Amino acid sequence: MVKIAIVGAGGIASQHIQCLMSIKEARIAAVVDAVPERAQRAAEQCGARAYDKLESCLDTVDAVYVLTPPKSHVGLCLEVIQAGKHLFVEKPLADTVEHAETIVSAADQAGIKAMTAFNMRFRKGFRRLKEVFDSGVLGEPVSYWCQRLGIGVGNEPNWRTTQGQIVGMTVESLSHDIDLIRWMLGDVRGVATRLSFTRPELPAFDDHASALFKLESGASAVIHASWSSHLGLNSRGIVGTNGTALVEGDGLWELTRFRLKTKDMEYEVTEKLNDLDNRPSYFDENVAFIESIVRGKPLPATLQDGLQAVRIAEAMHRSHRDQREIELS
Repeated sequence: MVKIAIVGAGGIASQHIQCLMSIKEARIAAVVDAVPERAQRAAEQCGARAYDKLESCLDTVDAVYVLTPPKSHVGLCLEVIQAGKHLFVEKPLADTVEHAETIVSAADQAGIKAMTAFNMRFRKGFRRLKEVFDSGVLGEPVSYWCQRLGIGVGNEPNWRTTQGQIVGMTVESLSHDIDLIRWMLGDVRGVATRLSFTRPELPAFDDHASALFKLESGASAVIHASWSSHLGLNSRGIVGTNGTALVEGDGLWELTRFRLKTKDMEYEVTEKLNDLDNRPSYFDENVAFIESIVRGKPLPATLQDGLQAVRIAEAMHRSHRDQREIELS
């Protein structure tokens, strides 16, 4: 039985709590939040004990879920790692490359299980796209695209638009899309980006990005993403030398269709997808983390993956600021 502390009882915590309650080898023993009432509500939901500080419960658990805003990750993660506990961190791994590198270095020396929560790797639609590409039927990769549009954050109170917590869309949300590029087609060599900041009251909050990536394979990738679009759209696909495949849907998250056509096919194949939200993917990623602890299975997404996503996001910001392509080592 893996005893777990949940740190951060905000919106994303409810997803993970529900998943962990369905996994027989996991038990939530503690919920930590700086707001006592919020910690208590979440703790009552899963039969755990509420705390206002992580240090108060570290000795009672085997693993810790860090589900707080990104700027707090480095301090909390180091506390977990120094205690020798396994670590699950919501994306993005950290708010800066320096902080992400600090977390990775400490975890490597501690020899613990440590995972970045890239749940999109577990979405049915994206797994179907990767399966087809890995099968070789598309041939060599030519290009990959991600187009994801919608209203990401409205005017309701949210840490994402709170002064002192802001990291912006590129670092936070596009970490998913950056990771999907790396997961499907390999590492990024360079990037050229234009960002937009459409909310005058939040000058540090980028909410629109157009980026072109140069990949190690020689292929290219593009991300066109917006949290300020009044129409929703979601499309990801791969053009190969022998064929093209894509997954798509309406809105920021829904995936309802898979399409495939190769040069040997007279007509395209279309499959209906019932991949409408993130809940099944959260369950699968939680199972993977618990099984890595209990059975020694490989982690599907590591802290190194989290670090690379932060590095690329930071390079995107640098490209926008300097108005040039940024090379990545």
